[in-house]
Amino acid sequence: MRKPFAKKTLCAVAISAALVFSVSGLGEAQAQQAGSGSNASYTSYTTFSSENKVPQAKPKWSADLSLPSADGTRDLIAPIIVSGNVIYVNGGKLTARNVKTGKTVWTFGTKLKQGALQTDGRVIYAYGEKGMLYWVDSATGRNTRSYQLLDSKSKKVPQDILGISLSNGALYASYASGIVSISTSNGRENWRNETFYIPNAPYLINGTLLMDTYESGAITVGTAYAIDPKTGKTKWRLPGSHSALLKADGDKLYYADQWPDIDNPQTRIDVFSLSTGEKLQTITYMPVEQEGYPANSYVQSYFGNVLIDGQDLYLISQRQGVYRYNLNADPKVVKPAFIQDNGTLIAGPYHGKLFFTDERNMSLHVRKIVDQSYVTIEGVNNPISQLNLIDSGMYVGQTDGTVYAINVTTGKALFRYQTGARAYGTFQTVGDTLLVQAENKLYAFALPAELTKPLKAASQDSNYSKAQAKLTIDGVEKTFQPSMMTAANRMFVPFRFLTEAVGAKVTYDQATKQATVTYGDRVFTIADGAPYALVAGEQTALSAAPATINGSLYVPVKDIGNLLGISVVWNASTRTVEVKTKA
Repeated sequence: MRKPFAKKTLCAVAISAALVFSVSGLGEAQAQQAGSGSNASYTSYTTFSSENKVPQAKPKWSADLSLPSADGTRDLIAPIIVSGNVIYVNGGKLTARNVKTGKTVWTFGTKLKQGALQTDGRVIYAYGEKGMLYWVDSATGRNTRSYQLLDSKSKKVPQDILGISLSNGALYASYASGIVSISTSNGRENWRNETFYIPNAPYLINGTLLMDTYESGAITVGTAYAIDPKTGKTKWRLPGSHSALLKADGDKLYYADQWPDIDNPQTRIDVFSLSTGEKLQTITYMPVEQEGYPANSYVQSYFGNVLIDGQDLYLISQRQGVYRYNLNADPKVVKPAFIQDNGTLIAGPYHGKLFFTDERNMSLHVRKIVDQSYVTIEGVNNPISQLNLIDSGMYVGQTDGTVYAINVTTGKALFRYQTGARAYGTFQTVGDTLLVQAENKLYAFALPAELTKPLKAASQDSNYSKAQAKLTIDGVEKTFQPSMMTAANRMFVPFRFLTEAVGAKVTYDQATKQATVTYGDRVFTIADGAPYALVAGEQTALSAAPATINGSLYVPVKDIGNLLGISVVWNASTRTVEVKTKA
């Protein structure tokens, strides 16, 4: 009878010893933590993973991809889409898969590089080791032509290709010594230009090749070269140090001046002639104080501090907001619009919206440009490493491996998927399929119908609403035709109706969207989207830019009276625009 008793006693002793050891260890850990001091730990309060209610998706199919080589670029090269197939380089092979099924359609080659592929729809252009370029039939994967890039002197030493581009029947390959142009129709060289050092592949702008690059000397500068696409001769080089091209408009090229000047916080936009390289203009911008937000002496952003969209130039002030200038307005005369936000701008403008991460880079939100209204994006809860806006969809890849598909209008997340990746290639859509390149995996997901719908062309109409208001001119009541509109706490009047109602003559240029008004000895011109009027050839600032709404041009009530030289007052108590043409 003693043996069982002894066994139980031994077990109890063992358990007691374990408890003593455990409690002793816990106390030691607490003592160590306390001894480290109160400033030796960090806790970030965030949501629990169980609180994420965004539905999980299942991929239609997935495929393995090769990661970039350790000695090359860290960029993930996006696949190309041709005739319902997704085509990419994996393990040195060019591979085509059916987008819908994921099945392999064909493969080609063994030693191809992961650089960007080019296509004209019928042929895929890829490059490999020892300077080889290949023409591959997009339907069959059959190699139809090849070319080897050799040194220009002995014609024996293969040159390593750095990148390729395609334009107007010519394939351009960059290599350490320069750029070569090859005819796509016969595979023969058109020309070489070896005046550059480690150039990028060029791109065509209005009949001229441009090539962006960095050059090292006393300092490293960003520059660009213009090249004649027929002869390969260099036409000009951009002086100083500049950003990548911000905007091309006819013969005008817009660049941000990046020459170091720590004592001058101004942002300078240089305008150059595409045909001659001559500097045509320098526009200087200085952020101004806005409603308690002091002007920053140091302006920076994800974009390198400046971006241009149409006729608007955006100057980003880190953690304060965005200054929006009209590109044609004199910044000394016309005050910029200020969009206040404490986050970091990472995307936009896109259909009248700007996209910001929060101060901790742990969430995403949207601001409408017209009224600065705020929309929270559902789901996003970790740093973003990739974001793409396509039609009605916004696709986000987080550094914790989560991918989100989001309705860009509502901010609602429709599905998510955990990839395990930290880096992503560009998200792409093909019909109702989303392609996700997550490091060494390619996934295909079925898209909800609402994300495949193209957004309507950016329209100002939805930003304005009808305002119930009366009109009196010299005490006589009239009816607005069309009605007044309101947006961002401003009242807008139909420009042509009101000016003609007081006896002014209006002519409208449909091509330039400019209206010229003659009223007595006053003559001025305004234009849709321009926050200024031209009076005797000089710019006069307006409180807000005129807008075309439902086919009619509208201007702020505040401005129309000043331009006409008459009294135009908004009486809020009676909701009446009171016009007095006589003193």
